[in-house]
Amino acid sequence: MLDDEAKVRYRRHLDRLDEEIDRAAARGDEARLAALDAERAALVDQLRAAAGLAGRNRRLGDDAERARKTVTARIRDTLRRLDGRHPALAAHLRDAVSTGSTCGYHPASPPPWRL
Repeated sequence: MLDDEAKVRYRRHLDRLDEEIDRAAARGDEARLAALDAERAALVDQLRAAAGLAGRNRRLGDDAERARKTVTARIRDTLRRLDGRHPALAAHLRDAVSTGSTCGYHPASPPPWRL
């Protein structure tokens, strides 16, 4: 969960990171650029985890949020177990299954399954 002040601080930090990334790119400092990109990606991931649909705050203790977390955790656990038994299927599902306020199966191309 993020309050308005935290969102403002995150936005400022992202703006500073973007400026530093631009400076590192202009200097050709690949090592610094990679480190800043990794920091920015981690920060964006944290923001996505804290924000719900369309950037709205997630409500702590909300039934829908608990259900979303539970389903996501079960899918993650199942994929981890599949890694040992059928790695190709696990990789396919990681690429094709999305979670969030709704879950979906969206493969890049239709699988060649015959049932």
